[in-house]
Amino acid sequence: MKINIHAGHNPDGKTACGAVGLIKESTEARKVKDEVIKLLKAKGHTVYDCTCENGSSQSDVLKKIVAKCNAHSVDLDVSIHFNSGASDKKGNGKTTGLEVLVYSTAGKSLPYAERVLKKIAGLGFKNRGVKSRKDLYFLKNTKAPAMLVECCFVDDKDDVKLYDYKKMAKAIAEGILNKSLGAEEKKYKIILKGSYTKAKAEKIVKAVKDLGYTAEMQ
Repeated sequence: MKINIHAGHNPDGKTACGAVGLIKESTEARKVKDEVIKLLKAKGHTVYDCTCENGSSQSDVLKKIVAKCNAHSVDLDVSIHFNSGASDKKGNGKTTGLEVLVYSTAGKSLPYAERVLKKIAGLGFKNRGVKSRKDLYFLKNTKAPAMLVECCFVDDKDDVKLYDYKKMAKAIAEGILNKSLGAEEKKYKIILKGSYTKAKAEKIVKAVKDLGYTAEMQ
């Protein structure tokens, strides 16, 4: 697949940055976006990062994002956002949840949106559904099928407590690809202890390299 993905809004601290609550939308959206890109590329897919870092206003941010998206011929456009408006910073024992926005629920982006929604809801977030938003500039002006993912609420204590950017990204990537990515395999470092003559050390280094790994003498 070829996919455009971006984090919504300018970076935190700049004009037209995202919502701020118990966490900051612009910061978290970029963390999720970067991880989704990593996961998709690891599976051999072509991914373009269309995030805007220097918009002069909200409308300028949107125009720059859409221009970047439309510069590529892709199968899907994905926008990562976080919601606000729950006003539940103390927590009430339940999440306000997630939703995925599309231009039309009859469009080609619907299957992707439904799968992403199901995967994120599977993490424990309330499922607020796939919703049609014909008024949103990104959804209205991108050439490829597009979806806007509202991961969870920045001002809901229960949402924030449940939220983990790596789990969120994995759910989004799995929804896009319609396949399980499995758990990331733990990596181990191998240390060969001891002091050796130069000839012996060279033999060890050569043996390791012959197995297809890297090694060096110090």
